[in-house]
Amino acid sequence: MRGLAVVLMVMAHIVDAWTREADRDRTAYYWVTFLGGLAGPAFLFLAGLGSALSGAAKLARGIPRGAACRALVMRGLTIFGLAFVFRFQGFVLGLGSPVDLLRVDVLNVMGPALVAAALLWGAASSAAARVVLAVGATIAIAMIAPLVRTALWVDALPAPLQWYLRPTPGHTNFTLLPWAGFVCAGLATGVCLATVRDAGGERRLQLALAALAVTATAGAYWAALQPTIYPPGRSTFWGASPTFFFVRLGLVTALLPACWALRGLMPARLGAGLATLGAASLFVYWVHVELVYGGIAILIKRRVPLELTLVAALLASYGLTRLVPWARAWVATPDRKPAPMRRLVAKLL
Repeated sequence: MRGLAVVLMVMAHIVDAWTREADRDRTAYYWVTFLGGLAGPAFLFLAGLGSALSGAAKLARGIPRGAACRALVMRGLTIFGLAFVFRFQGFVLGLGSPVDLLRVDVLNVMGPALVAAALLWGAASSAAARVVLAVGATIAIAMIAPLVRTALWVDALPAPLQWYLRPTPGHTNFTLLPWAGFVCAGLATGVCLATVRDAGGERRLQLALAALAVTATAGAYWAALQPTIYPPGRSTFWGASPTFFFVRLGLVTALLPACWALRGLMPARLGAGLATLGAASLFVYWVHVELVYGGIAILIKRRVPLELTLVAALLASYGLTRLVPWARAWVATPDRKPAPMRRLVAKLL
């Protein structure tokens, strides 16, 4: 599933950056954008899922729960730090202004959300309790997001902190609420996956996830047609509404059993390519964003027909599957390469 999310991410960014103005009113562009927009929720969901699996693996190796929790917290802090390294790189390359160093993007949200997820995971000693805490946090985050975005106390915060709580054009691509909810939902799913002990249990869990995904999506869509429970001006469907959040969460959750069911039907080379992209998703994110939005791509920004941007997304995805093994070999080969750069690439891989 992570590899599919990477392809969706690459497609979303290329279509957003390169599609010409004349094609942006087409129905096809709308649906491609909506589909690509699932990449962000999927990445956050899988980050939480991976955190739960990592914690379970540490416990299985005999690592105490407290030490395992601290390791998961450090992972979140590392990703948060990498967000600023990424922005600094863009600034050095001349792709932004100084204020862009504080822009809130997916890594800025993923890092703190993983820290919170780690603390939730470490606060409970049983799988059932961890699922209850994670599900409760998911629902709470989704429900309070519209209220926080319009809260007057947010106005009193320094602008860079406001960007984490309230969408601000030019400064915010993601906000902590409700996006952190996808990480918590992934944590609950990962805890469940970590309890599976045989093929039968895995099949039952995947079927349960599929049923839950369909129910959540349909229920959220139905709720979106009902009168809002929030005061006027607090919530819109396409904003931070819980209904939109749970529609996306249902669709993202459905990708997990869908990929599980199709894994045996997928051509071996395609499966290997998706696995390569998924295993190095952070590296792929780091590299392709600079290529899509900066460099020579500036010359074709918003000048390419929609159909060609889709072809470009497939070609870029294939090219990245070839780049990842080369990057791994570059890191592993001892030579005179700069040590800081080698450590950074190794951490991304």
